[in-house]
Amino acid sequence: MIWNDLSIAATASWLPPAVDVEEPLASGAYDPEDAERQDYASVTVAGPGENVADMWSRAARLALSRSDFDVDGVDLLLCAGTFGAGVDGWNAAAYVQRELGMTGGLAVEVRGGSNGGLAALELAASFLTRPGANAAVITAGDLFPAPYFDRWRAERFLFGDGCAAAVLSTGEGYARLVATASTSDPSLEAMHRGDTPIGPFDPDKKFPIDLRERAKEFQAGGMAKEEIFKRLAAGPRVVVRQVLAESGIALDEIEHVIVPHFGRTITMLQCLFPLGLRDIERTTWDFARSTGHLGPADQLAALNHLHENGQLKPGQYVLMLGVGAGFSWSSALLRIADI
Repeated sequence: MIWNDLSIAATASWLPPAVDVEEPLASGAYDPEDAERQDYASVTVAGPGENVADMWSRAARLALSRSDFDVDGVDLLLCAGTFGAGVDGWNAAAYVQRELGMTGGLAVEVRGGSNGGLAALELAASFLTRPGANAAVITAGDLFPAPYFDRWRAERFLFGDGCAAAVLSTGEGYARLVATASTSDPSLEAMHRGDTPIGPFDPDKKFPIDLRERAKEFQAGGMAKEEIFKRLAAGPRVVVRQVLAESGIALDEIEHVIVPHFGRTITMLQCLFPLGLRDIERTTWDFARSTGHLGPADQLAALNHLHENGQLKPGQYVLMLGVGAGFSWSSALLRIADI
């Protein structure tokens, strides 16, 4: 989908201190083989008193303060997370709305797994085509605390805590939203469910969550590993080819490629190889290996990192790819503005 007159007016991140991976390696919490394959340097880890609703709020508040928009000019607030915000039967987005001082507009949570941030960006773009709409705030991220979640062993890559936010507007900004695309393959949904019974309430749930075991259960269900890899590679190709074809931009013209923080090996296999890319240095890898996988916040956090460090120049193109459980994939193409 080509977008006209939509821009990223501002971005921001809230990231807690990073923990060097040598610490969990020394204690035995992190597997040395995983460490060698994925090549993380550190992972951001929040303190025990943190909660995702306040983290969403901090990132959103900072992004708004960097934009030209007053909170009363925000028409939509989308809060993307992997898990819930800790209270069942509650719309945590309304809490963020109140924390920001929004007295109107629409505030909802978005659950798209690790693709939630880019999915929310595309939803916000659609919303802003309404007559009279001015701005939307997207805030994304999550926490992965023990004993609920073992960030060092739950998956082949590492999970970091943190949030990032963006203000999308119908006015000027530092990056123009050129195009977006999304697709999905629900035949893979059980990869993150395995044989786990579906609600409504299970008093015998086991923690920490073991995503590796769920993936093994899914594979035991009959889909060949080769077919799984084929489907995982198809999603990125579909969405990236669509935004490039619609915009008339070639992959070689893109200066910055932002992909999920999946670690070196999985980033190459599931994100870059499907696009015909071989050089991880074309991505924001140095930043990604310092934070770990931030759930739905990877793309906005990396974009903000590039902006804050002066790495975005007028006329450059930025390609963002999102991959989320379900499975779903989204892509967004940005052009850095001349202002």
